Amino acid sequence: MTLPAQINLGAGSTDVGVAPISTYYGYSYVQQIFTRQEINANAAGNITGLKFYLDPAMSIANSSQWVVYLGQTTKTSFTSDSDWVPASQLTQVFTGTVTSVNGVISIIFPTPFPYSNTSNLVIAAEENSAGYDENDYDEAMYVYPGAQNSTLYYKNDYTNPDPFSPPPTDGYLQDYKSVVTFEGLAPNPIPACPLITYPSNNATFVPLTSTFTWNNTSGATSYKVSIGTAPGGTDVANQVSVSTNSYTPSTPFAPGINHYLRVTAVGPGGESMGCNELMFETAPPLPTNDECATAIALTVNPDLNCGTVTAGYTIGATDSGMVPDPCYGTPDDDVWFKFTATATSHKISLLNIMSVGTTQGDTDTYFQIFSGGCGALSSILCSDPESGIVTGLTVGETYWIRVYSYYDTGSNQSFDICIGTFPPPPVNDDCFNAISASNFPYTYLQNDGGGATNNGGFVTACSDEMNDGTWFKFIGDGDTFNVTVTMPAGSDFDPQIGVYSGSCSALSCEGTADNGGQGGTETLSIPTLNGNTYYVNVGNYSGWSDEMEGTFTVNITKGVLATSDVKVNKNSVKLYPNPFTDVLNISDATNVKSVSVSDVSGRLIRVIDNPSSELHLSELRQGMYLVTLTMKDGSKQTIKTIKK
Repeated sequence: MTLPAQINLGAGSTDVGVAPISTYYGYSYVQQIFTRQEINANAAGNITGLKFYLDPAMSIANSSQWVVYLGQTTKTSFTSDSDWVPASQLTQVFTGTVTSVNGVISIIFPTPFPYSNTSNLVIAAEENSAGYDENDYDEAMYVYPGAQNSTLYYKNDYTNPDPFSPPPTDGYLQDYKSVVTFEGLAPNPIPACPLITYPSNNATFVPLTSTFTWNNTSGATSYKVSIGTAPGGTDVANQVSVSTNSYTPSTPFAPGINHYLRVTAVGPGGESMGCNELMFETAPPLPTNDECATAIALTVNPDLNCGTVTAGYTIGATDSGMVPDPCYGTPDDDVWFKFTATATSHKISLLNIMSVGTTQGDTDTYFQIFSGGCGALSSILCSDPESGIVTGLTVGETYWIRVYSYYDTGSNQSFDICIGTFPPPPVNDDCFNAISASNFPYTYLQNDGGGATNNGGFVTACSDEMNDGTWFKFIGDGDTFNVTVTMPAGSDFDPQIGVYSGSCSALSCEGTADNGGQGGTETLSIPTLNGNTYYVNVGNYSGWSDEMEGTFTVNITKGVLATSDVKVNKNSVKLYPNPFTDVLNISDATNVKSVSVSDVSGRLIRVIDNPSSELHLSELRQGMYLVTLTMKDGSKQTIKTIKK
């Protein structure tokens, strides 16, 4: 038979992403690496064109001015967000206007590109239209899962990037690449090895009943699956033939055992050779603390350092039959712990949270604390954040904690749980007892920051209000003073710096800094007047909810900082529609690390890590909410929204 002179990669995927261009931003520049093994051409040849794909209902009317480059490289992936392949190593193969015909963008090269079939291939594309296409407020181009860091992209509504000088620090890496057809290349009749998309190599907590998936391989007519409990083994599945790109073993796996998986593709010319084998560990036995009556007793730490933690996991757990009200989420996999209070307040923390269910990447855990006994529990705290403070405890009494994944079937996590104890309030807990800094550079380690109270109420002298934390003061001499706050590794303290003049009873705003996020560094530079006293507050960033401070180090220096030492908040993400009914959309979810939702009283209701572009908030009652977006660069913005 005569094979068509084209190679199709990623066919069948309808996931969307920023490749080969961004349709949802004004401008973009995207590079992708396709390996020689994945392309799997029969021989060297000329690439005469490319095809890219999208939903036929989607528009590219404002994303149609393309310049496309091809190049050959030894790279198999990008090593960093600035690891662009130099444009000098690429060949421009197309420039002009593209159109979508029934969801297919066909690009014919004026001059074919010679492909050696010995190197990996780079596809680079820039989109030069100033506008963007809404398309349900998302990207439109079809992408499929690829090897780690297969794609490097830059997108912006206002800045048109230059491929010969791409942005050195604003690139983003992705583990996908565009669904694509290479015209002019004849496929090898022996198909390439499939890329397994679930589970990942060295995955743990793989469910005992799992469905394994892999990318469709060009030219494959079927696949063979082998699974064993030793390298190269086939005692679980021996060359099982399947016609689709997924396989579910007929019997559950043994718990807590290493397994080895290999998938090969079968085509008209034979079977793919040399396919890699990956290892995964199945989930452990069902958790023993599945019910309140079998709750695991926790050790209470004498401080907030979490020197003693207890490991736990929700996979395999069953629903205890208790509705979460007044809490939220779906406790279909709740597990139970208990502790005896040694103080009237304790900090409960979930650490080292990992996604271990079939819903990959979901680390959204929730916990609820009860007083009483297993037969008569009374809820006293709900926490979607990874840590929460429970107050009003009675020393010597036992309290129960149930931990569960926020979402339902397929969402599970492993974690460490810690019970911490607060230190007494520090000596500089209020402005009137601020510690004086007189010799510079000045450094102070605030080990007892976790004991700070909001005794003065929220500090409102600046428009960016904040918690009343711990205080320092210095006398200006006409120079610029720089205040820097750093946290120890693993800290969940999200600080803000506020600098004020005047007096403790009548503060006047000089400036604030709140760009670093949890555990991030904050720096604020303040020009001073000779002889003026300046007060420095290091507290939680919230101006509406009394939140806990933590351990930090403050450093005060003099002199103007270099530009590279000053962090600027550049993000401005929109939420829409506002008011909303059930779904709140994020205009640029790619740059958002987490979302927290609070009511107007400051009570934190939900925290969503690594959010998608849609926030499903149907469980919220009607009213006003504060939605705080923590960006991947550490900055934050809070937006008032209304639930109809």
